[in-house]
Amino acid sequence: MTRPIVRMCARCQRTTDEPLLVHEVHAATGPGFNVYACPACAPHYPPMTDPLDIRDSAARRRSRLTLRVYKVDTDGAVTDAGRKVEVHAGGPNEPIPHSTAYPRCACTRCRPSP
Repeated sequence: MTRPIVRMCARCQRTTDEPLLVHEVHAATGPGFNVYACPACAPHYPPMTDPLDIRDSAARRRSRLTLRVYKVDTDGAVTDAGRKVEVHAGGPNEPIPHSTAYPRCACTRCRPSP
């Protein structure tokens, strides 16, 4: 004899023996979990999104990095707000552009050989 599947509805908090999967929560550092709803509450949830669709749309978006440079005195008060540097990259494999804000690395591994 098999046990009936019983889950709690995430919307009305009642147990149901007809649970419908309405959302999958993915976790980067461990197992995720599923969210269930009863048949009456399930239509109130939006359709589930595919995690691969989210990843593909994020890859098309331009990444950007903003750095702000401050000068601080010995008491911790900001004395000069400095400047703001923004770096926009066209894709995940595009290197950061070299400029005065990002000079080339001078280590022996990165320096071009003569």
